[in-house]
Amino acid sequence: MNTLAIEINDAGLTVADGSGVLAVEPGYASMEGGKCLTGATAYAQARLRPRQTSNRYWENLSLDPESAGIEGVGSSAELAYRQLDALWSRFGGSGKQAVLVVPGHYNREQLGLLLGLVQECRMPVRAMVNAAAAASARPWPGCQLVHLDVHLHRFSATGLRQGDGVAADPEEALNGIGLVSLMDLWAKRVAEMFVLQTRFDPFHRAESEQLVYDRLPESLAALHSDDDVELGLTFGGEERIVRLDRKQVLGVAAGAWRAVVQFVAQQREPGASLTLQVSHRVGRLPGLESELKRLDDTRIVTLPRDAAVMGALVCVDRLGSASGQVKLLKRLPWRLEPERDGPLTVEEVEPVNEPPPVPDAEGAATHVVHRGVALPVGQSALHIGREAVNGRRTIVIDDQHQAVSRAHCEVARRDGELRLKDSSRFGTFVNEKRVRGETVLRPADVIRVGSPGEELQVISVEAHDGP
Repeated sequence: MNTLAIEINDAGLTVADGSGVLAVEPGYASMEGGKCLTGATAYAQARLRPRQTSNRYWENLSLDPESAGIEGVGSSAELAYRQLDALWSRFGGSGKQAVLVVPGHYNREQLGLLLGLVQECRMPVRAMVNAAAAASARPWPGCQLVHLDVHLHRFSATGLRQGDGVAADPEEALNGIGLVSLMDLWAKRVAEMFVLQTRFDPFHRAESEQLVYDRLPESLAALHSDDDVELGLTFGGEERIVRLDRKQVLGVAAGAWRAVVQFVAQQREPGASLTLQVSHRVGRLPGLESELKRLDDTRIVTLPRDAAVMGALVCVDRLGSASGQVKLLKRLPWRLEPERDGPLTVEEVEPVNEPPPVPDAEGAATHVVHRGVALPVGQSALHIGREAVNGRRTIVIDDQHQAVSRAHCEVARRDGELRLKDSSRFGTFVNEKRVRGETVLRPADVIRVGSPGEELQVISVEAHDGP
C-alpha cells in the first residue's frame, strides 16, 4: 500500500500501512554530541541526561525561541521535524504518501506548522484526520459517544456526534495528569519498595533509576491480572529482586484515577447513557478501567492500538485521488454496522414504575459533613452553592472550585430519607455518579460539587434518649 498513516500522539507516535502497525515510538528527543536522538533511543536517555531531553515538543508545537527546552535547539518544531524526518526516512520513500492523524487540541497555526514540517521532510500528505473521529468505527445509537485518550502530559476527551457518519466536537483536556506523571508516581513507589526489601535505593544513581523506568511497563502490564510480580535490577554486577504488590503499586494512582473519573463525568449529557471509547493507551493503565466502570449507565469500549491509523487509511482511501489541497477531516463515514448489544438506556436501567426502596429507619442518613463539621438536615433544606441564600442555611463553596452555581443543590429530609436535589448547570455528583434531578442519600455517600470539587460526606448519627 502506498499510503502511510502517522498518528501524532506524544505517548506513542504510530506508523501504519494497510498491513498493520509498523512502529510505535514515544515523543522524546535528546541531544548527544550535537546529534538529535528521537523515540525509544531518546527515552532511554531521559533519566541519564534530563537537561538534554525533551518530551513536550509535540504538546507545545511552536516556532517560539527556546520552546524546545533543550540548550542549543531553537524551537519545539525543530525537534518535531527531527522525529518526523527519521520516521519518514525509515518507512516512507518514493511513490508513498501519508495521512496525518492529529490531536484535537491543535489550532490552525499548529496545523499549518505541522504541514510545513512534513514539506521539509518531503512527505506528500493526502489529508489530516482528527484522531478521535478516525478511531470511531461504528455508531452506538441512543447514547452519548465520547473518546478518551492519554498523552504524556494530559488526558483528552472528545465528544462525537452521531449521524450518517461521526463528527468530532472540540477536545476537552485534563492537564497535569499524563503518562509522564503516572510513571513518576509508580517509579517512586517501586524505588521505595527496593529500599524496604533490599536496602538498595535505585534512585541514588541515574543509571539504576533509568533501569526502573525501563522495566516498569512490563511489570505494570503483569499487574493487570496478577496480585504481585517480581522486578529485578542488575546493577554494579549484582542482581536485586523485589516483589511488587498490586495494591501497593497501583494505590499511588488513586488520586489520578479519581481526577480522570471526574473529568469524564463532567462530559456527561444529562439523562443520556454513555459509551466511552478508550484508546489502547488508556486501556493499558492498570486500575483505571475499574474506576471508570463506577460511572453510571456507562459502557467502556477499549479500542485496538491501530484504531485511529487504520480508520484514517480506510477513510482517506474512500476520498479517491488527492486534489492537491490538504484538508482537516473531522467528519468521517462509519466503517462498521451499529453495535446491536448497545448500552442500556436509562429507562431500561431504572424502570419508571419501580417503587422506591423502603428506607431503613435505624440506618438512615442524618447529617452532611463539610470540612469536619457535621450539619444536621431536617425538613428545612440545607443549601449548597457559591453564595449564601438569604434566610436559609447554606454551605458556601469557595472560589477555588470551578463549575459551581450560585444555588447549586439542596439536601432535605422527606419521608424519613435525606434527598438531594440538583439545580445547577454543571451537575452534582454522588459517589461520582451525576444526579439526574433528585436522589436519595445513604450513609457513607460522598457528594461532590464543582471541579476539581468540594466533597461532603453523608453520615448517620444515632439519637440517644438519655445521658
